[in-house]
Amino acid sequence: MTDEKDRAPEQLVPLDQNSEDAVEDADASAVVDPDRFGRVARGAVAAVAPDVVPGEGKSRHPRRAVIALVLVVALVGCVVAAATYGAELWGGKSVPYVVGISQEAAGSKIRGKGLAVKVATVASDDPVGTVVRTSPAAGTRARVGSTVTVYVARARVVPKVSGLQLGEAKKALRKSGAKNFSIAYVASGAADGSVVATEPAEGATFQTSDTITIKVARPYTVPYVVGKTEEDARAAVAEAGLVASVTYVNSDEAAQTVVAADPVPGTTIEKGATVTLRVSAPYPSDYHLLREYFDYKTHVTEFLKGEGFRLSSSSTGDGGVARVLYTSADKGNVTVTDTPFSHSFPKGSGTEDVLASGAPLPGIRLDFASADLPENAATPDESTVRQLADLCGFTGMSQTLTQDQAVVPSNLRKSSARFLCAYGEMGDYCWSVLVVRESDRTRAAATCAPKSLYDAYDLGKFNNSVCDMIACVDVYG
Repeated sequence: MTDEKDRAPEQLVPLDQNSEDAVEDADASAVVDPDRFGRVARGAVAAVAPDVVPGEGKSRHPRRAVIALVLVVALVGCVVAAATYGAELWGGKSVPYVVGISQEAAGSKIRGKGLAVKVATVASDDPVGTVVRTSPAAGTRARVGSTVTVYVARARVVPKVSGLQLGEAKKALRKSGAKNFSIAYVASGAADGSVVATEPAEGATFQTSDTITIKVARPYTVPYVVGKTEEDARAAVAEAGLVASVTYVNSDEAAQTVVAADPVPGTTIEKGATVTLRVSAPYPSDYHLLREYFDYKTHVTEFLKGEGFRLSSSSTGDGGVARVLYTSADKGNVTVTDTPFSHSFPKGSGTEDVLASGAPLPGIRLDFASADLPENAATPDESTVRQLADLCGFTGMSQTLTQDQAVVPSNLRKSSARFLCAYGEMGDYCWSVLVVRESDRTRAAATCAPKSLYDAYDLGKFNNSVCDMIACVDVYG
């Protein structure tokens, strides 16, 4: 067994060795573990790795300080640059936000920045005279002394489009800012399809949201009026630039309905030409039908003249109501009056058609021609008045009255005349048929009036009966 002292001693690193190789060699020698190796040989010292690499520590710290200083200086420079830029000490001036304020106020703000101002107007829906936008835009940096263009709102104006075709007119209107259109075709001597007008008119101001009506020319053409009322047809013909002429004809259509037109609808004709409208007659079906007179007030005179009557007297009474007498040779007499129950009529000298002029028709009376009287009229009974009521188109008979049943007021003098009076109501109207036998003469009359006509009279004197009043006033009045 080999003795420990017989072992070859490990190589020791000299203490005066100071190179990096020596350090590495020292690191590689295990000479400091006394428990393992025992005492170190006398005269030898264990080499320990130094804490600092020789020649390195002194040079590294100054270099870091320089770098830090440079960074700080750069940061401060950036902050200063940003601050001075924001304060507009260099890099130009920011264009201020001036949209929505007046031109004058905007100019003042921009010039206050050292910038020049140029004004241009632009069509806009914004209030006239206010700024719409700027160029350069707000917030842009501009060189001091450079120019900022301020766009100021002016009203949108309908451009001149008359004479253009529809498509070209729309294009021009859109260019002016219009977005909504309606088309109206109107009769015109201008070229077919060309624009003749707009609404609003050319030169008028408008907003983008407004609707522009474009009126487009079409030839003068007879409008389609068959089936329309006379009033509506007349209006359509006039709107077409033509003149309406009306001829009344007998027809199964409702009264005052257009049944035909000449020239026929759709015909192209000259401006101002006449269109004859054939209209279902606005007349009573027969001159005996007194209730129908109220439906055709303004045509009564025209109708009766066509039936062979003559306007003998015409005037107006209290409240402007019509008082007109129509006489005939063989059809009896028709009276328009506010006292249809009276046998007498205050005849005047006027012959103006007051009904056609709009005078109200208060009541109407027909004194029958002798040819209309039933055979038993001399000794009337209920069948007599019913026959005459049927002739007049009356329905709803509710009362009959003879001279023996009548209550005669004290201010009327009863005579020997014999009579039979029938009374009835049709909606808001009331009617009567009276047959009177006086001496050797028989006469008969029918009346029709709004029930309200009798509200103005004291019916208490007549047993509260309209039938009594009509009979007594007619026979004894």
